[in-house]
Amino acid sequence: MPYTKTEVDIHEDYTVEAVDPAWLAQGVKSPKHLMLDPDNCILCRACEDVCPWNCIYMMSPGIVTGAAEHAVGDEVDNATAVFVVDDNACTRCSVCVDRCPTDTLYYARLPEGSKGGQRTMAEVPASQAEGV
Repeated sequence: MPYTKTEVDIHEDYTVEAVDPAWLAQGVKSPKHLMLDPDNCILCRACEDVCPWNCIYMMSPGIVTGAAEHAVGDEVDNATAVFVVDDNACTRCSVCVDRCPTDTLYYARLPEGSKGGQRTMAEVPASQAEGV
């Protein structure tokens, strides 16, 4: 079948305006959440630097010292950094995923039965902690 070019109406009755960040934040979010593969992370913090919503943080494991949930403390005992994402601020724009030089960041659904907003924190191996 030969290719047929179709006519498209081009609208010119619109106004270009800046997008309100508050409006974007209320948009429909993907059911997937930002995840980190600690085996690949080099702690370059590029994800923090490039995030337009300032919702990614590489924090000291000390922030969970004395956490009420025992499981949280067990997960970060040997970690050199804790990767924290503010899911309420994250718009899943993927800028951080695209910027990551080692393909450490990715999107995935939370496991069935998991509590919203609570997930396993990743620990970054001590061998990759130099300079942090």
